[in-house]
Amino acid sequence: MHIWIDNTQLTDAQDLNAAMDMARDHADSTGRLIVDILVDGQPAPDEIFDEEPEGFGNISELRFTTADTNALIVEAAQTAIESIELLRADHDAGSKQIRSGDIPDAMETIRSILEGWQAMRDIVDHITQIANIDPKTLKVGDQLGSEIIDSLLKLLSEVGETLQNEDWSSLGDVIEYDLNELTVKWSAMLSALIVAVKSS
Repeated sequence: MHIWIDNTQLTDAQDLNAAMDMARDHADSTGRLIVDILVDGQPAPDEIFDEEPEGFGNISELRFTTADTNALIVEAAQTAIESIELLRADHDAGSKQIRSGDIPDAMETIRSILEGWQAMRDIVDHITQIANIDPKTLKVGDQLGSEIIDSLLKLLSEVGETLQNEDWSSLGDVIEYDLNELTVKWSAMLSALIVAVKSS
């Protein structure tokens, strides 16, 4: 099996697992991430990224495309900061719907809010893992990154409790004030991650 990574040909591999390991090791050694794979000239399915990919049969050639790891991390963090504005808009809309008694529409907005915050958590988890940054040591103003993450978990738990108890007044307060305040800290944490990655 012939292996290419960007414009470099690597040693031939005996099987797909060996090829994937070889490509990952080469990318890691040059500070890059694999972003695309062609299998015999065709885009590879997502399953090829599994730890033990199966069902690919005979492959003649694999071509890997990589990108600079730090550049990808910075781009992801910047995109997340921009997305925070969408979260703020959802917070405002959801709290207004709750205050006006429009609970059905508020439930849809709250679903969007929860999905948005889950995406934020996933992005930060992904960035800190790839960049090898411990949130417990990440300084964000007078707090640590881990404290800001814990604050989100606590507030999301409060959202769940108020929903279960149908305590609409408290739910409106959490969304309008607490979660909105947290977006400022979350944006600052993402900015701190960008600084940490650029200085690494």
